[in-house]
Amino acid sequence: MRETGKRATGQQREATSDEEGVEELAQAADRLFYAMRRSRAATAGQSAVGLSWAQLALLAPLAEDGRGDGLPVGKLAAHAEVSVPTATRMLNQLEANGVIVRRRCEHDERQVLIHLTDDGTRRLATMRDELRARQRRALSRYTPHERRALAAQLHELAEIIAETMTGPAR
Repeated sequence: MRETGKRATGQQREATSDEEGVEELAQAADRLFYAMRRSRAATAGQSAVGLSWAQLALLAPLAEDGRGDGLPVGKLAAHAEVSVPTATRMLNQLEANGVIVRRRCEHDERQVLIHLTDDGTRRLATMRDELRARQRRALSRYTPHERRALAAQLHELAEIIAETMTGPAR
């Protein structure tokens, strides 16, 4: 009986140790998330480009629109994880500042597509370059091997977190 009691206590210690490890990892992930947000906000705030981090997230898919066909507001909103009304308000401001233009779709007049202006393309590229430069300065402290290992773990963590929200990836 005594041996069983020892085993149970050992198992309890392992469970407590595992829980502590999860809590420590969750806290570290939270700190990383908030540090990344502050860094992005600082980059946006210090940039002469005049784009916020939220605007950058909204416009990012347009920079990847290689053919320049434009994208509907709904797709931009989904990518930035904001509602369509919020995206519309943001786009109104960006249009007033000459960053984007709205054009009717050539194939479906009911649909309005968002396009970056030349100035918007330049601003977005500058902002991304500034953000990457800040990230390079911070991440260059790691060796190439450490960076690859950390990148693999972060990708895996992102997948795990996504699975907890939506179920397994398809």
